[in-house]
Amino acid sequence: MSSVSTASTPDWSPFYCLPKAELTPCGLLKLDTADNEVEMIRRNSLIELRHENTNDPMAPCPRGIDGPWINRTSIVLTITITTHRIVLTDSSTNDYRFIHLSNVHIVQATGGPSFQHPFGSYKIVVSTYTYGDLLLVVPNSVNRSKEKRDVIFQQLEKALIRKQWEQATRMQEQQKIQQQKQSTKVGVDHILSKHHQRHAHASKLADTALSGDAEQLLTQAGELLQVIQKYTVLLQKYQKSGNQDDDDAAQKLEGLLSDMGMTSALTKSQQVGNSGNSTGGGGGGGSSSFGYGSRKRNNPALQDYYELTARQLADFLLPRFHKQIQTGQGSGIMTLTDVYCLFNRARGTNLISPEDLRQACELLGDLNLGLSQRTFPSGVIVVQLDKTLTLTGGTNNNKNNTTTGDSIVQLCPTTALEASHVLKLSPFLAMEQLEEAERLGLVCRDVTLETIRFYPNKFLTAGW
Repeated sequence: MSSVSTASTPDWSPFYCLPKAELTPCGLLKLDTADNEVEMIRRNSLIELRHENTNDPMAPCPRGIDGPWINRTSIVLTITITTHRIVLTDSSTNDYRFIHLSNVHIVQATGGPSFQHPFGSYKIVVSTYTYGDLLLVVPNSVNRSKEKRDVIFQQLEKALIRKQWEQATRMQEQQKIQQQKQSTKVGVDHILSKHHQRHAHASKLADTALSGDAEQLLTQAGELLQVIQKYTVLLQKYQKSGNQDDDDAAQKLEGLLSDMGMTSALTKSQQVGNSGNSTGGGGGGGSSSFGYGSRKRNNPALQDYYELTARQLADFLLPRFHKQIQTGQGSGIMTLTDVYCLFNRARGTNLISPEDLRQACELLGDLNLGLSQRTFPSGVIVVQLDKTLTLTGGTNNNKNNTTTGDSIVQLCPTTALEASHVLKLSPFLAMEQLEEAERLGLVCRDVTLETIRFYPNKFLTAGW
């Protein structure tokens, strides 16, 4: 991906003086969802980080770093702007570092070509309370460097004006004011007034936050999260109850909550900018005639987008697959069409195209995230857990095929429908498993007018 050296002893430069950001199990930036943090924009391999002061270090030398102070990084960094932080990433080592926006008191766009400096770079001056002035520099080698600098600057200004990290404090103050208003009433009047006010506030919240205005949605994110948390408490109450009606309600509510929003899901334009539509990039949801190999070579930003989408997909599917196995409701395998429907439903209005999902799924195995895409000989494509012993028809899964083949034989005689109930799979996938066992010589079929039934291969067990 990059020709940057990945030496074990990095330079004493501004990037390594910043605190490390916490990552998800699949290597994505972990957002502070309790404080309603949301990603706003990401640009791949765009920024050089510099410190305004050449001689004085911005922070003491971190442990494990040798050498003199250098006021600029020797690598080009990926930048992510959230409602709370400026996050810089060394893509070659997946090292995430951040500047919290509460530490920033002003940002200023500066630089660019001039009479004295005809090749001047476009910069953003980030004035911090603890580090002094830091420079986010867009190198001259970047196409449309001024346009890309301005997009980042606009998002930074919005985040500083919004001050989303103070949302929790503002919500507490609003609740205190509401409680003071209600304290003058007592008895039944107090209960009815509180009930009416709560419903009126919820209705107003839904109208303003979900009106289609992104700014309103981000402003009301904290209160929306409180509504979700109330439903979560209700779900726990239902689950503890032994009532059958409560169990049914709990299942419906659990399905609703598990598929609600993914705040880390950026659109393609927010991740790769306009470069996603360049020649050879194959923008527009995969409508280009170029193959994926051409996309990788000609557009590193688009490759980064597919890798991020693959990590998002793994973070989304892994907990669901593990829960299915623990509860006996599945076996850690899902068709690509089902994955597409569930993943897009979780993303809300920020949908991805089928082609983008295909490209992301192809990277799952290479990224070693615990998931892989598998293709059956019939052409059916599935996403499955690597640790799940499932018949997949893959050339590198022969051991898994044999192990699971024994369990398939134990189900015989059986049909695809009967096997689907035991394996917790769709009849379609159960049939694929049985046909794979047949190709391995473990079972044989009996075709009748009624159905297709599979039996153990007695010739194999007899040693013929």
